[in-house]
Amino acid sequence: MLGRTDANRTQEESVADPVPAGSDVSAGTYKCTNCGNELQVSSTTHLPPCPSCGNGEYQTMSGGDAAADPYPESK
Repeated sequence: MLGRTDANRTQEESVADPVPAGSDVSAGTYKCTNCGNELQVSSTTHLPPCPSCGNGEYQTMSGGDAAADPYPESK
């Protein structure tokens, strides 16, 4: 829907799936969608490209997108 603001998005709509590298994410475990490598982060941080294969997308195993993602429209 055009003209909606981030404040009007539901939680389901605001969480990227898959999560792109560079996203601000909450503490949790993220699995590379290419090679299956699992990356664990302990605090809100930017997800890097996969250290095993360089892929830029992750499946969320636990945790989730941080509310302050600087690139919400790129999802």
